[in-house]
Amino acid sequence: MLRVAVDTGGTFTDAVCSDGRVSKVPSCPADPSNALTAAIAAFKLKGAFEVIHGTTVGTNALLTGSLPPTGLITNEGFEHLLLIGRQARPELYALAPCKAWLPLRREHCVGVAGRLDAAGHVLQAFDAAACRRAGRKLVDAGAQAIAVVLLHSWRNPAHEQAVLRALADLGVPLTGSSDLQREFREVERGTAALLNAALRPVLEPYLLALQERLAKSVRLRIMTSAGGTVAPEVAAQQPVRLLLSGPAGGVVAVAALAREHRLGEVLSLDMGGTSADVAYCAGELPRQSEMRIAGLSVRTPTLAIHTVGAGGGSIASIDAGGLLKVGPASAGADPGPACFGNGGPFTVTDAHLLLGTLAPEFFPEGATDLDRGAAESALRPLAKKLRMSPRDCARGVLRLADSGMVRALRFIGAEQGRDPRGATLLPFGGAGGLHGSSLARALRMKRMLLPSAAGAMSARGLLLAPLSCTRSRTLLAPLRPQDSARNKVVRELRAEALAELLQAGAARNRVNAALSFELRYRGQSFEIEVPDNANLERAFHRLHLRRAGFADPTRDVECVGVRVRLECPVPFARCAALPAARRLLARPVGRTLATLGGTGTPIYDRELFLRGQRIEGPALLCERTSSALLQAGDRGLVQADGSVLVVVGGPR
Repeated sequence: MLRVAVDTGGTFTDAVCSDGRVSKVPSCPADPSNALTAAIAAFKLKGAFEVIHGTTVGTNALLTGSLPPTGLITNEGFEHLLLIGRQARPELYALAPCKAWLPLRREHCVGVAGRLDAAGHVLQAFDAAACRRAGRKLVDAGAQAIAVVLLHSWRNPAHEQAVLRALADLGVPLTGSSDLQREFREVERGTAALLNAALRPVLEPYLLALQERLAKSVRLRIMTSAGGTVAPEVAAQQPVRLLLSGPAGGVVAVAALAREHRLGEVLSLDMGGTSADVAYCAGELPRQSEMRIAGLSVRTPTLAIHTVGAGGGSIASIDAGGLLKVGPASAGADPGPACFGNGGPFTVTDAHLLLGTLAPEFFPEGATDLDRGAAESALRPLAKKLRMSPRDCARGVLRLADSGMVRALRFIGAEQGRDPRGATLLPFGGAGGLHGSSLARALRMKRMLLPSAAGAMSARGLLLAPLSCTRSRTLLAPLRPQDSARNKVVRELRAEALAELLQAGAARNRVNAALSFELRYRGQSFEIEVPDNANLERAFHRLHLRRAGFADPTRDVECVGVRVRLECPVPFARCAALPAARRLLARPVGRTLATLGGTGTPIYDRELFLRGQRIEGPALLCERTSSALLQAGDRGLVQADGSVLVVVGGPR
């Protein structure tokens, strides 16, 4: 059966077929399913096939604050728990600090009688009648979904289940926090439940409509933030698992490329039209149990991805202090950059076009002809206000975009306790390759790998993503070599995850299991996830030393929680190797036009590359999904799969 992966971005929607074909169409923000079906239609497939979809519908709804009003039912006296949140201040010196937005109003927070103690024992009986009245009150007040977050439900979910049964006839989506994660920390678990409840009215209709638009012979899978796929029914019930759906596909593809090329540690940069997503891969996918998005800490399994507002469509503007600013606002697909000719603002893409580091003839199919005159008209008033020449202003836009991505790359490396100088940079996305060389120089990195079809890398990663399910539970117990209670929890979690996979169509004999434990020194307020090991304690000390810079083998270690991940891998055909080259030096096919002065950049068509060919910078490597820029001193070598391994020149 053929498989098609579709990644919906803010500017373009990318599709990759398992037979190697690629399509790229402009996104449709008003109805993303239009772009998805258009991208699939380009392949002219007949009969049965499978679609794997990475979606930003829920992410965009959260980031734009367009989630529906949501109600919260919790214990009496704790009604405003999620509105208060933690004491952490992301902007320590802000004179007017602003809390992260939640789809929750004070009048939509209701407390009900009933209480458990920290061990899960009943202190006060649950009042079903009062709960039904509270639910009706919330619906009458305009709540379109309800989250149920009770204290200590990770120990004993009985009261939460009773609340859900009492509210079942209200006709609105319900989410119990313990159904998503049976883990402690009410704020993070509760935030995940609240967002899940708020996302259901957005994602459920979209996924149902998408399934109806596809033929009955088409099987649909949805990508999760954790790097695996789930059935659409599961995604509709638990949409909070999809918040990093698209970027996760890119990281999966990066990990596969790193293994194939034996790169070791890799810093990845996925720069699309709206944002740039960075990740650090050291031999395996970088997993974590919590994500930060829109200023919120959300307790859900995810890949470690850090996002900044620096994409090809990032808008250049002047801030309140009169300084040049790039992003985080984006021109998106509508109106798009100024050069699209739709009256859009000056963006990073416009700067590349005018400086001669973008070849219009290789811009993705389906986009309008790039209008240099419109880009110049949008740049002129910006440069005048800044009292800069248009060329210097355009170059400043690119340097500011670079600086934001450099900070993100340094952050993701430091978070893992890694020095980026020993890693390989892997830029992709429609615009990633245009900034890769300058970013590598800023980070003093020696190598980068430019993958083929880089603009569709996230979609390629969706093809590699296994059908998966993750289950976790908090333990809060001393770490012992043999612990019957811990082993019992592992068996229960494994059985729950296996049941979900089998229901989704996985073959039992092809399911792989991965077990990990969240460990910490007794008294610490954070934990580290440690893969299952014959000597867990020793492995924890080593990992703590690398992450935090110290370890103390004399201190007691606590097992905070258990995480079980089951995966059913999917078949994937490798691309045919390129034929070997007779002429080792690749030939350019033209030169770009630098409207703001300069001689332009030699253009190379990547579809003409042969294995073993060399490219000397400066050079613009172009294909239909993306472009990559080699600066003077860079030396590239074409690999068998069409990727280009670059030795970065210049000062390091």
